[in-house]
Amino acid sequence: MEDVTDTVFRRIVKEVGSPDLLMTEFTSTDGLCSGARAKVVGRLRFTEIEQPVIAQIWGTHPENFRTVAAECRDMGFVGVDINMGCPVRKIIKGGGCGALIGNPRLAAELIAAAREGAGAIPVSVKTRIGVSRPNAEEWLGFLLQQGIAALTIHGRTVSQQSEGFADWSTVALAVRLRDQAGLSTRIIGNGDVRTPKAFFQRVEESGADGIMIGRGVFENLFIFRAIRETAAGVEAPAEFSRLTPREKVDFFHRHLALHRATWGERGNFNVLKKFAKTYLRAFGGAHDLIDAVMHTHHYSDALEVLDAWAARRDAGTAEVRKESEPCRSERLSSTPE
Repeated sequence: MEDVTDTVFRRIVKEVGSPDLLMTEFTSTDGLCSGARAKVVGRLRFTEIEQPVIAQIWGTHPENFRTVAAECRDMGFVGVDINMGCPVRKIIKGGGCGALIGNPRLAAELIAAAREGAGAIPVSVKTRIGVSRPNAEEWLGFLLQQGIAALTIHGRTVSQQSEGFADWSTVALAVRLRDQAGLSTRIIGNGDVRTPKAFFQRVEESGADGIMIGRGVFENLFIFRAIRETAAGVEAPAEFSRLTPREKVDFFHRHLALHRATWGERGNFNVLKKFAKTYLRAFGGAHDLIDAVMHTHHYSDALEVLDAWAARRDAGTAEVRKESEPCRSERLSSTPE
């Protein structure tokens, strides 16, 4: 997800939940192969902590796919994923991502070029089920014939964007098409999985080999850990909402500090504001704290807001404890001899 799944957030998600695979923000192959490279190459930055991690790319020129896939291989990524589903209008207008559903010839050329450049590492595709209307059987069947290692299906059309509900019957369709063709392509489902219960339900009904979770991480940062714990029979799997307010604030504080340390003082601070509601919610005063963060313009300002909140809360907690704690003589007199 753009301006979300950078190396900083991936490290945090990996530490608290340890998903099987992580994926970069979608990165423009055309940008990497032009004078704009410096602006986009940071999207491919990763650390060994994040491994295994896959490079997600998009674009419209096969020669650039060949070049970038080879670069991703040499950088140490375990795979290359081609985005053929993003519904952003300016990208669709330029013929990339979701627009490729209506241009299978170019889609095939891009896949072939990426496979050539990637060499030994696998190439996969993430897509939707149509542009303005569902066209799942024809489109998914076509993609399965392109020699890709995995196919991720988001069960919405491009025009739906994030509206409505994901159609998971299309994921089951892809599984059937794969099996009928005798292929080994991994089928991965995506869309509306926000809880462990939904995860196991979707796996059962679709037969998918895996589930990709995007927005669900915002609702429960611990969702991958919760899925593992549910599978292990833990009665109360991890839930970020059950953390104390101070613990939630500490998570956001760490994210801000790690982003600053990673990208430097000139990092895009404003992208961090979208994380405020991920961390700072479901406790008294959260709305005011989020509002205060949203009005900051620099790492130092945001960290100062969080530190001030923590200091006030700690002082308040200490005062409550002081008032409620019995004096020494009272404690001694109430102690049995």
